[in-house]
Amino acid sequence: MCEWHGYIFPQAIGVKQAESVLAVQSAKKPSQPKEPAKRKIKDEPKKKAKKEVEKEPAEAAEEEEAPKPKAKNPLDQTNFCEVAVKGFWDMYDPEGYSLWFCDYKYNDVNTVSFVTLNKVGGFLQWMDLARKYVFGKMLATGFDPPFKVKGLWLLHRQEIPRFIIDECYDMELYDWCKVDITDEDKKERVNQMIEDHELFEGQALLDAKCFK
Repeated sequence: MCEWHGYIFPQAIGVKQAESVLAVQSAKKPSQPKEPAKRKIKDEPKKKAKKEVEKEPAEAAEEEEAPKPKAKNPLDQTNFCEVAVKGFWDMYDPEGYSLWFCDYKYNDVNTVSFVTLNKVGGFLQWMDLARKYVFGKMLATGFDPPFKVKGLWLLHRQEIPRFIIDECYDMELYDWCKVDITDEDKKERVNQMIEDHELFEGQALLDAKCFK
């Protein structure tokens, strides 16, 4: 028995120990081999292509909405003064209308520029009663005092109406002269008064006012 016990017991223990070790080892899940990391497919080219496709309709819409260039104004490439003067004479009816020059009689007292301009403004206020019949342009000129005041008037008749002379008291402060349009010098003076050049009859243009 002892021999069997001495033989069997260690063997049994050895078997049990081996079984217990195997049991412990088998309790742990066998580690699975890691799968190789999948390579990410680069989507950048696709994204770029998608963006380009998206941009194309937007750009086309911008081109459709873009304002069309405006038609060129023929006056942009032409001397406006020449066009205005030519248009005036083309439309001027010498039978139904008349032109008049007026020159202030007392230019020697026009020693202060703003006072001179106030005189012109006051005269135009008096002429308001004749607005239905006349169109006028008044100029104040001069490099230095005394400043000169003169004007050009278009009347819808051949003579100045009497009621204007009677009611507009400043009328008598001016010398009035009907323009002979057959005289080229007088006609040229009319042109210069319409054009508003920096110089008029050798004098600087201080101011110009229109009555319409």
